Amino acid sequence: MSMRTAHLLWGEDAVALALAEPEPDEVTDELLKAIKARKDPPGAFRAWALAQSWPRFCTIVRIVSGEIRREVMRHGDEDQDGNDEA
Repeated sequence: MSMRTAHLLWGEDAVALALAEPEPDEVTDELLKAIKARKDPPGAFRAWALAQSWPRFCTIVRIVSGEIRREVMRHGDEDQDGNDEA
């Protein structure tokens, strides 16, 4: 999935708002299974995602847009560079 997919499903403004949410739900196995089970057709997936709570919708957008993957990759780079503050 990609940012383009997210924009096509929900529009750029909705995606930007969702990605700006400071407290989205956590990614869970249950959520990932639900996304996989409902991914087709796109219209039904869009409707299902919009019917979720705002924090859950924000997490779905983060997954679909690829933002979660980008965050994981950035965090992995920090760990390898020794810049992890944990």
